[in-house]
Amino acid sequence: MLLVPSEEEEDRWSVYNVIDTHDRTYNNNLKLKSSLLYGKCFSGSSLGWLVVVNEDYTITLYKPYYFISSSSSNPKTTTHVNLPCLLPRPLSDYDDILEEDFDDVNIYDDNPEEFYYQGSEYHVSKVLITASPLTNNKNNIIPNDECIVVVIYGHMCELACIRYGKDTTWTKIIDEKFSKGFEDVAHYKGKFYGLTFDGTLVSFQYPNLNTGITTYMKFVAPNIRSLEGISRKYLVVSSCGGELLSVERYIFLNEDGYERITKNFRVLKLDLDVDGDGGGKWLEKKSLGDIALFVGDNSSIAVLASKFNIQPNCIYFTHHHTGLATKIARNCDLGVYNLENQTFKFNYNLPSTIFHMICKRHPIWIEPPISSTNFN
Repeated sequence: MLLVPSEEEEDRWSVYNVIDTHDRTYNNNLKLKSSLLYGKCFSGSSLGWLVVVNEDYTITLYKPYYFISSSSSNPKTTTHVNLPCLLPRPLSDYDDILEEDFDDVNIYDDNPEEFYYQGSEYHVSKVLITASPLTNNKNNIIPNDECIVVVIYGHMCELACIRYGKDTTWTKIIDEKFSKGFEDVAHYKGKFYGLTFDGTLVSFQYPNLNTGITTYMKFVAPNIRSLEGISRKYLVVSSCGGELLSVERYIFLNEDGYERITKNFRVLKLDLDVDGDGGGKWLEKKSLGDIALFVGDNSSIAVLASKFNIQPNCIYFTHHHTGLATKIARNCDLGVYNLENQTFKFNYNLPSTIFHMICKRHPIWIEPPISSTNFN
């Protein structure tokens, strides 16, 4: 499902069903929680949870809906969990930013504290959640200590992680050998994988906090030569085919940044050596078969297309979290790419009236409740 600004209520969100090809309307069985006001800027989504970085750099995970079951007049309404402050830049850094980068611009009245608060919205660029942070134990909702949250954060796009219900602080995952910054992260066959901006793939385990060591990365596969143009990369775990995929999205961006459009995609699959201990390589994948991918600011999703009556061998993509205004439909970069015939269909038949609302309120994929789409 695609979370988009509400057409009817200016300060609310709506859930748009792009999966149902016969009825492209808002799904009436999915209702947004009242806590999800339009003022929230989401930093990602994973396993159906939306991520918000608050002004104090704490993080809140929101469950944006509940499924209204005909057999239940009082559905569970637990909507959020809170995580501790995520390693913000020192306030003194914002004095330097204002002096060096905005010397001629009266931004926030040259107030570094206000700039600091506003910067929280863009502090996290990607979030991965390995399991639901809440679990039902004899009708009591309790923290799930199997839930690990991994984030890409900060202007250097570093990695940090936390185990919900056990850890009280975030742990940085650093290795001087891999200092290019990370574009995406995935959990595949019991290991975490990070993809750097230069296309290098590394793996890491959740840290043993008793050792005091914060270096856990291992080289897995080198980068592969990119096609011409600006690209965004996504890691996708295809449980349908048991593969780890890298999806490269090539974007045209004009000088002022307001006109942007996706021009091409390339899909690669990871080929590991026998023991999976390094020496892997990327191989281009020309077809996804019956699989469809959903990519964007969310943790990427792969589904069997035939199960949901959607287009197979396609990539569904959304406009990125950039903060740039989107004034007209052609500047809103979301749609479907068919890998077989290399064609695009843009905008999902969304109402044209919502496109001017997408400034800083980007659409984002969310996984719907199991009972509404039969996800297994």
